[in-house]
Amino acid sequence: MNERLHSTAAAPAAVPDEAVRHSPDLPVARAPRLAVFGGSFDPIHNGHLALAEAVVKAGVADEVLFVPARRPPHKQDRDLSEGFHRLEMVRRAIEPYPAFSVSDIELERQEGFSYTFDTLTVLKQVFTEHEVLFLMGMDSLRDLHRWHRAGELVQHFGFIVYPRPGVACPSLAELSDRFGSRNARKLLAAVRADLPTYDLSATRVREACARGADPAHYCPDAVCRYIASQRLYRAQ
Repeated sequence: MNERLHSTAAAPAAVPDEAVRHSPDLPVARAPRLAVFGGSFDPIHNGHLALAEAVVKAGVADEVLFVPARRPPHKQDRDLSEGFHRLEMVRRAIEPYPAFSVSDIELERQEGFSYTFDTLTVLKQVFTEHEVLFLMGMDSLRDLHRWHRAGELVQHFGFIVYPRPGVACPSLAELSDRFGSRNARKLLAAVRADLPTYDLSATRVREACARGADPAHYCPDAVCRYIASQRLYRAQ
């Protein structure tokens, strides 16, 4: 693992075998759940943080790992800010959240696109004691069949799907046509309608900065200060 900050997953206390034998009502130990939150994070904003916080508070995951993408295949139409800027903004944004961490696993790639299947495969090998889940929006679920190695991605990994404004959940029939009935049910079971829907985008933040507006309504103070100090997103 190249980098991981603020990990708080504690090892369970050892329980004597005798105590286990005489305590049939003890809950079965489960692996800590790691939600992998990928994206360009150009910049990270309050919507990202609110969603990640809700995931942890709802007990859907124990930790959220932010993974800034090096070169997302679906964002070839614009240049991203340098990876070190986006990584540093995530670092600063998550500082107050002990259940959040960050990895530069995709930024360290020397070439090619950032494919989710590849990233999750590596993370699953690294975090052998964890259940690795991919956190994605409903818009991504609708387009998931177009992703790199989509069938294998659904087969081998777990998901957490959060709502997106104006995006309807695909039907069981649609997902079955794309992934088979078993995996379709798996994906629908991963949909969490109780998670918040945020109507905020990094595009709006960049546009506000280009107009000379203060992004304080959109981003944590630490991120706003970094944007200002590095003169990011200013109109050319």
